Amino acid sequence: MTTHLRFAPEILVRLGEELIPHPDLGVIELVRNAYDADADYCNVTLTNASQPGGTLVVEDNGDGMTADDIRDGFLLIGRSTKPGSPLTRKGRRKVGEKGLGRLAALRLGRRVDLITRPREELGTEYVLQIDWADYESVNTVEDVELNVEKRQTTKKPGTDLTIYGLRQGFDATEMERLARAMRLLTGFFEDQDTGFKATLNAPQFEKVAAAVNHGFFDDYEYRLVAHLDDEGHASAALYNWKNEEVARGDHFDVAQGRVRGQLQAPLAYQAPPATFELWMFILDAKSFTRRASPHKHSDLRPWLKVIGGVHLFHRGLRVHPYGDPGFDWLELNLLRSRSPELRPSSNTSVGRVSVEDPGDALTPKTDRMGFQENLAFIDLREFARRATDWAARERLRIREAGRIGGAAAAKKEKEKAKRSINTVLNEIRKFNPVQAAEVSELVDTQERYIQALERDRLLYRSLATVGISTAVFAHESLTTSAGLGEDLEMLESRIRELTEESSYAGRLEKILNRAKGCATSIHSFAKVPLRMLRRSKRRAAVIDVNDACREFAEMFGGYLTDRNILLDLDLSDEPARVLTPVADIESIYTNLVINSANAFSHSTEPSGEQVVLIRTRTDSRHVFIDVADSGPGLTDVSVENMWLPGEGGETSDGTGLGLTIVRDIVADLHGKKSVLEDGELSAEIHGELGGAAFHIRLPKQADGRDR
Repeated sequence: MTTHLRFAPEILVRLGEELIPHPDLGVIELVRNAYDADADYCNVTLTNASQPGGTLVVEDNGDGMTADDIRDGFLLIGRSTKPGSPLTRKGRRKVGEKGLGRLAALRLGRRVDLITRPREELGTEYVLQIDWADYESVNTVEDVELNVEKRQTTKKPGTDLTIYGLRQGFDATEMERLARAMRLLTGFFEDQDTGFKATLNAPQFEKVAAAVNHGFFDDYEYRLVAHLDDEGHASAALYNWKNEEVARGDHFDVAQGRVRGQLQAPLAYQAPPATFELWMFILDAKSFTRRASPHKHSDLRPWLKVIGGVHLFHRGLRVHPYGDPGFDWLELNLLRSRSPELRPSSNTSVGRVSVEDPGDALTPKTDRMGFQENLAFIDLREFARRATDWAARERLRIREAGRIGGAAAAKKEKEKAKRSINTVLNEIRKFNPVQAAEVSELVDTQERYIQALERDRLLYRSLATVGISTAVFAHESLTTSAGLGEDLEMLESRIRELTEESSYAGRLEKILNRAKGCATSIHSFAKVPLRMLRRSKRRAAVIDVNDACREFAEMFGGYLTDRNILLDLDLSDEPARVLTPVADIESIYTNLVINSANAFSHSTEPSGEQVVLIRTRTDSRHVFIDVADSGPGLTDVSVENMWLPGEGGETSDGTGLGLTIVRDIVADLHGKKSVLEDGELSAEIHGELGGAAFHIRLPKQADGRDR
């Protein structure tokens, strides 16, 4: 007996409605078929489709299909496009695959009517009807016979496809998704013209089209253009807002990436030739004013909301989901969080990776959700990622070139400007001495502000040096202390073997335990600066000061325990949220608690229990942080002057910068310098525990949104 492989009708469900997660993907698949048919346009209309049962109509003016095309192409599922015919009559490279996407699209409804007019047979049209209910009562798919009817027509070539009884409704979210996909499918860049237009007859489409058509491509701050050639070699150029080339790199510049901690570049990418372009924007009004843009700054953000991100165009058409909201395939947002001042995010940039892929190196996923993660796609993505890395390095170089020596140059310019202002003031005094005095006061105020900034610059440069040195020493101490601990364990074991138990327990055990305790403390202390210097902690976000306090207590627990200091946490029950980097809140806790520890160590008066209290509370507008200790109090420093740099107490062996840092952080969070005068920051010589007490009031953040 001979037989052959057959398919039950249930396979249509598996390859149909279960294959595509969103109905808009099925519609887009039908539009892509119109593109392959050399259509100039494709119109999509949905009728009564907000609920199941509606109708979908897809019309195009392409080449249509003959009876053989219907039988051997449209109805043949699973076969690739014919070998030797990768291009259409108009020279388009075909984007269709094995027909699985088309089958899924046809299964969107319960009945399909196809009317197609082939260009090869003018005046003729073919009609095909598929009623999916017919497949429910048969054993195999092949048992259902389909009739292709031929008839005369006066209409021009093209195809009309109508799907009745939609299984799923297109609600507002689905309509917005479909409208965006339809408008972005054929491109939205000013130099992009595929000769194909896809439209959706719906108000959502008009809304998206209106937003896209604003066109801010001339308002970029920087533009990256990178190429991947036939040999797999990359190159790139970076342009500023004047369209001046400010950097250019070859393959070994652009393709550099960190491999096991070292910068390396692959000899060649195993990906098809491609072009990557990225327009990077600054979302502030000043940048628009500077370049005299004809566009409204307020319209930029809505425009980026619609088309922001990096899109992938394969053979002229956009591929879902690359560039969709929430699909950051190049990880722009992750990289930006590490260096926000130099890198774009999907909300501040728009880009495209364009690839023709004549060798079919990129393989679409069966569910139409992008490409399979084969070597070609992985290398294509890596090429784009490393091009953005190169652009960030070049932007850093440009910024540093402008910064280095900038202070000295600015100082010379300031002196020249000051002489010019004095000349003008002398002339004004002759006619209006009152106005001259007001202008002179304004100039003096600005001068004092500049001097304060200069002092801060030198202060924080010193702090940065201290931080770098501390991090280096901490890293080295971690390795050393770990090795010391292992050596002590080995030494203890060896001593036990060579000495009697009574001798060991009497004297040696105490010495070894003290040495192991010191090694453990060094290892614990060395971790603190490394944790505090994590890059993620320097990113502004909405944080809970209670969470920051708990982490601080964990980091400094060993330090305080070794000094017999009890840390008492009295934290609010409700979240105490502020908008600031975690590092700022940790700096407040660290500087105030270390001051308390120093006060205990230098106290000449006998004291009982050494306690540091951290209390947090909130009201509708503020977060309150109190730090108090049971030490001797603020007895060796002026409460008025202790906030100044270097004004530590007489017994202090610190830098005298801790309270200055606390003051500056509180001032920055309030956006003003009068935090001491206005009560946002205050201190008591003897607080509730008898020692120093500090009271901080911060602006409360209502919810968890990031800046």
